[in-house]
Amino acid sequence: MPEFSVVTIVKGRRKQLGNLLESIKASTVLPVDIQVICMDDPENIFFPEGLNVEIQVMIHKENLPLAAARNFGIKAAKTQNIIFIDVDCIVSLTLFESLLNKLSPEKIIAAYPKYLPMLPENGNFNQLLESAVSHPARQNIPAGEPVHHLQFWSLIFAVQKKTFQEIGGFDESFIGYGAEDTDFAMSFHQKGIEQIFVNDFILHQYHNKYDPPLNYFDSIIKNALSYREKWKVLPMKAWLNAFEKLGLIHIDQNQSIKIIQKPTEEQIQNCISANPY
Repeated sequence: MPEFSVVTIVKGRRKQLGNLLESIKASTVLPVDIQVICMDDPENIFFPEGLNVEIQVMIHKENLPLAAARNFGIKAAKTQNIIFIDVDCIVSLTLFESLLNKLSPEKIIAAYPKYLPMLPENGNFNQLLESAVSHPARQNIPAGEPVHHLQFWSLIFAVQKKTFQEIGGFDESFIGYGAEDTDFAMSFHQKGIEQIFVNDFILHQYHNKYDPPLNYFDSIIKNALSYREKWKVLPMKAWLNAFEKLGLIHIDQNQSIKIIQKPTEEQIQNCISANPY
């Protein structure tokens, strides 16, 4: 089994991070290093004994530099085989082994998410699995063969550092929430790099969410326009259409976006969803 590194980024979410690290310690194979990229004050971060965890501090209190943080973490990783995991994940005992068995140059390897309806007290994958549900849009993605690049999601993926560099990493001009994953998918597709799923899983720990995500209205609009400039098409159409139905924006036939009004605090609060995914 090749040596590998794990990268995750965190802002808040200390309990989720603790559960993730607990699940990693139970894995059938362990990483050489775990890079935790901290986007806030690095307080109250605890990790289990026996894990080689490095805390890299990257403080941007006013923004959410997701693309830059991912690039920073992958660059810091000590090996050439990188597994990126969202901090909300809990990994199966065999996940790393499954990903590494399929990882090769010019490939991105992904796994399936299942969703927990709560924030668990621990990171015991087997104990929590029966409480998790599948995402209806993702459970039918085939394993073991190339799948459409727009099925990419940065929740969990493995990539070799050289392949990541060939893609160009995540575009750091996308700041805040929205479009950076889709942009990365377009970039690796343009390079002829395939995405393949393995028949293994992460559990996504519940957190409050907004549907549509009006709490990120400004960055979604800004990043959608940047994406359109780059790729000549609007991303995140479901969210943008939802914004339009709420009377917040207008999208014309040229895919230009006109902001009619910003969401009110009441509208934002009304979009809080109890759905696990």
